[in-house]
This record gives sequence, structure tokens and C-alpha cells, in this order.
Amino acid sequence: MKTLTRVLVLTALLTGAARADVISFSDSYSPGVANSWNHSFALNRFDASLGVLNSVTFSYGGSVTSQFRLENLEARPVTLMTQAGANLVFYGPVSRSIAAYASASEAVDAFDGVVDYGGASGALIGPLTATNANTLAPLGALADLIGVGRFTIDAQAFGSPTARGDGQLAADIVTEITGWISVSYDYTPTVRDLPEPASMALVGIAVLGMGGLRRRRAAGL
Repeated sequence: MKTLTRVLVLTALLTGAARADVISFSDSYSPGVANSWNHSFALNRFDASLGVLNSVTFSYGGSVTSQFRLENLEARPVTLMTQAGANLVFYGPVSRSIAAYASASEAVDAFDGVVDYGGASGALIGPLTATNANTLAPLGALADLIGVGRFTIDAQAFGSPTARGDGQLAADIVTEITGWISVSYDYTPTVRDLPEPASMALVGIAVLGMGGLRRRRAAGL
């Protein structure tokens, strides 16, 4: 029986056992200098001809980069504090928001009489960059993601850079926000029929295995 079992196992391996596979698609948006934007990300649907869809995972995120040019306008030294920040909201199947923040500070002297963002009373801080990302595995609505072509996920980005000190200051802030999203489909591939030569080879292997089993039984093994 051990020989027959080995033959059956080999036949199963050659005919192909069920396995899981993953295919992913992604899209990103980076418009350059902008404190806010609206964008529709486009992602491919799952092609049902590949197999049976098991689960869907979305990965999404964003980053913000801000450059600060500051001038202390007070007649005393102060510490200038900055923060680069942004919120991104994804709609559609994701319906999630994400935030990213980074901060820095610099001590400067009393106002030197010239608003040039330099000298003893000026500061150049940055670029400050913050990134955040997350994943979501929806439990339902998989049917909406199966088919041909693409589907879209609308998103909005809102920058919230800040600069402050102990008193008045002049500020020039440049901000860029980038967003991205990807979808991964976990599926079981469709098992294809073996070509005729391969099928005949499997039959031959099985026959040889049965023949060997009979000879061992006749010999009393």
C-alpha cells in the first residue's frame, strides 16, 4: 500500500494542487506645490478569469513636505516653532483618513530691521517631511471589485503647516502633499486541464506503480 500511496501523491502533485496567489495594482498623485488637492485614484478590478477571489487588501498613505522661511519681528530673541502637517481622506471602498505631522524649532535673535528671512533674526527650517500609511482588508463588497476595467477612489488632501513664536513673525511656507493607494487581490488560480501528453504520462506512472505493487505481493514482500 505504501507504493500505491506514493503513486497517488505524485499524481496529485503533477496535476496541480490548489494554491493562493496575489496580484496588486497601485496609483499615486503628487501635484507639486499645493496646500490642498482633490484627486481620483484609478485601480484595476480583479479579472475573474484568473481564479476565485479570496480577499482584498487596500494599502494607502500620504506624505507632506514643508519648507519654512521665517523672520522674528520682536525686539528680543525668541524660539521659532514649525510644524509640517496634512490630512488625507480616501472615499469609496476605503473610506478612511490619515494624518502626517513633523515639527522642528530654531532659536533666533531680536529683529535686525530687515525682513529677508536671514541674518541673526531669520531662519530657514526644512524641508520637514512626514509620512504615514495604513492597510484595510474589507470584509464584504468584493463583487464590486470583480470585472474588467478600473474603479476609482476619490481623495482629498488638506495641508496644515504652522509657524509660531513668542510674538510677531513673518513667514513664507511652501508645502507639497503626495498621496498613494494600492489594492492587492488574494485568489486561488483556476486549475487548467493538463495537455494530452501529460495526461498519458500520468497514466503510465500509475500503471508502473501498480505493476510494481503486484510483483512485490507475488514475491511475498
